[in-house]
Amino acid sequence: MRILFIDVASHDGLIALCTEEAIIALKNVDHRIQDDELVTFFEEILKKTKWKPETLTHIACVIGPGGFTSLRVGVAFANALSWALEIPIVGIHLSDIYRERQAVSSKKEANFLWLHSTKKHELFVRGFGSYQKNWPKPIHVRLEEVPNDICWVGELLPEHIQKGWLNVPLKDIRDVLPGFLSHQHYTNQTVAAWYGREG
Repeated sequence: MRILFIDVASHDGLIALCTEEAIIALKNVDHRIQDDELVTFFEEILKKTKWKPETLTHIACVIGPGGFTSLRVGVAFANALSWALEIPIVGIHLSDIYRERQAVSSKKEANFLWLHSTKKHELFVRGFGSYQKNWPKPIHVRLEEVPNDICWVGELLPEHIQKGWLNVPLKDIRDVLPGFLSHQHYTNQTVAAWYGREG
């Protein structure tokens, strides 16, 4: 597999070229980007390798949550490239990446919430382990709906972090990304941005 990974949604975004075993090249993206910047970044990481666009076999794109423009740019670029190269694509929710990165020894025993700040008193939440029964899928909630004594991963504004909340240690994304991407379900269907307020 030769996978292009695009994450321009999260605070620590990146664009990477991966195989099942390793990241071959990457570019950190820690700011909101415009359409033309993403094309430039893609060309930059290709130059670091001997890969050409036509040698890519799969595309994985983080679909949300994130800024409206960043999500639109990333998803549109991934879909266009998948169509042009006639290769399969997968959309990945940011909470799935955090689930993979959590460093608790046994994922079956890990009880934590993925949290992502949205507005002053609102955030997205998804539960894992014992919290999964309450929040099995990412959902938009008010800050006061989150319990006081939790373990969490994610991206929060400093003022959203409450006393008693314990931050779960994370593995470096470079250590987990190749294996994680190799086990995704890629299709020829376009992916859509996830803004979290549908329905």
